[in-house]
Amino acid sequence: MIPDEKKPVPWGLPPLRAEVQRRRQAEAESTCSEEKRFTSPAVVDRKSTKLAMADHCQVESNGYTLLQPKRDPDVMSYSKRMIVFLVGMALMAGAVLYIRFVMYDPRVIDPSTFSATTLGTNPDTLETVDRLLRAGFDQSNTVAWDRLAEMTDMYGHRMTGSKAYDRSAEWVVKTANSQDKNLTAYTEPVWVNQWTRGSESLRLFVPTRDTGFIQVPLLGLGNSVGTPRDGIEANVIPVHSFKELHQLGNASIAGNIVLYNFNYTTYDAVVQFRTRGAIEAAKYGALAVLVRSVTPDSEFHSIHTGSSARATIPAAAISPADANMIERIYKRAQTSDNVPRVKLVMNARLIENAKQSANVIIDLKGSTAPEEIVLLSGHFDSWDIGVGAMDDGAGAFLAWEAARLIALEGRPPRRTIRVVMWNNEETLQRGAKAYYKQHEHEIKQHRFAIESDIGVFEPWGLAVAADPKMVSNLRNYGMDLIKILGAGNVTTSDVEGPGTDIAMLCDNGVPCAGFLSVNPENGAVPGKPHWEDHYFRYHHTNNDRVEIIDKHRLRRSAAALAAWAYLIADM
Repeated sequence: MIPDEKKPVPWGLPPLRAEVQRRRQAEAESTCSEEKRFTSPAVVDRKSTKLAMADHCQVESNGYTLLQPKRDPDVMSYSKRMIVFLVGMALMAGAVLYIRFVMYDPRVIDPSTFSATTLGTNPDTLETVDRLLRAGFDQSNTVAWDRLAEMTDMYGHRMTGSKAYDRSAEWVVKTANSQDKNLTAYTEPVWVNQWTRGSESLRLFVPTRDTGFIQVPLLGLGNSVGTPRDGIEANVIPVHSFKELHQLGNASIAGNIVLYNFNYTTYDAVVQFRTRGAIEAAKYGALAVLVRSVTPDSEFHSIHTGSSARATIPAAAISPADANMIERIYKRAQTSDNVPRVKLVMNARLIENAKQSANVIIDLKGSTAPEEIVLLSGHFDSWDIGVGAMDDGAGAFLAWEAARLIALEGRPPRRTIRVVMWNNEETLQRGAKAYYKQHEHEIKQHRFAIESDIGVFEPWGLAVAADPKMVSNLRNYGMDLIKILGAGNVTTSDVEGPGTDIAMLCDNGVPCAGFLSVNPENGAVPGKPHWEDHYFRYHHTNNDRVEIIDKHRLRRSAAALAAWAYLIADM
């Protein structure tokens, strides 16, 4: 439909084209009349002026003058339209930011933004959860860190089967029962193997050195067999993958020592060389294996032990820098007789079912459904180097502190909160297996299980393996409540598994979750590249000391775990 040009243009709409043309023609004619009136005949020849005026004021048939058209003030220019557009976009962005950071403030619990899940939760439960979360900001509370420091300072590492493990377990039980109101601590028996490292050494022969050799630091891998009394002396053959090992075969491998010098990408991708390296190399007649430490570091002093499947040949870890040095010597030796040669001595010893040890258990009895259990856990054993403060003393004490904070509230949840500090996670998971066997009749009463075994730094949230409804409810609680500690994120077990020790519970239908942290080095969160790098710099090393753990992050993490546990136990 063509608008009626005789009608006035509605307010706010641009003028019609015909009206613009008429206005410009009128302005041009008016200008010409003015010029004619003020031109002096004494100065300008009348005939030439008349002709010039006629040309100047000539109007074409389309209604436009031959003058440079003037910009009409009522027609918006392109630049003005762009300014309006950009201002509009800025206003929209501002509205989005307002909704995200003002209406939804991650630091504020705002009931007006609650999901249906949270709105349907008992107000008394929400009040208790709010107090638990606020406890995360109480900087005077350093109980968890102080206890971890005291235990590790007094007893050192907690190697499965060691006296230090048993003494540490006794200390936890005594401390919880004497100092923590409403908590009951005890142990349950676990039969364990006892692997001892003994003396060990690695000598790399380099004739050009003053001594003729380099003493290379090493750590025997857990469960490894030892060498003969006089050690093993042989050439070293570096490989970078199992495929390369198989391609070399017996012809190159038999009678030599294999060095796995892989490129570190992620822990899960390369840990296979530590766990299966000796078994694979033994198939081709290798006498022993050396494994580049499973770590993102490349420093000469960064040596990481860990469990290795027991094979017929010994296995030890060396630093990434020393692994690279041996390979460089090997590559140069392709044109000479100086193939890298070492002497390996390991006096490791394994005693099967050596003794009865224990899991440590701490219970906060539920109010109305005490037979139902929400389990919080971390493993208590460590390697015999460092003191295991990070792996996994912090995880075990995180669970303990969460239970302590809940007990202090004086309003126990409906279900029992149970803390389990697992024995023997590092090798055979004897603690988890013993717990499952002893509680097999009540596995169905376990309503949820959480494990922390990937470091306790700034809290992030949970990796959950449960039905979609449970995952949705937990996400709502995280967004509505636990966000104030930064720990309200919920992802699935595809990002990170819940944990080795609770795997049997998960496999038998118990909803499970792993408690996860942010990488304190780079801020990476679970599922992002290099998220685990900080943890694996200290994992299974002499550097695993209490200094790695920040007392305030540990407190905030414990408060977040307490809130999660209370919501689950009281829902």
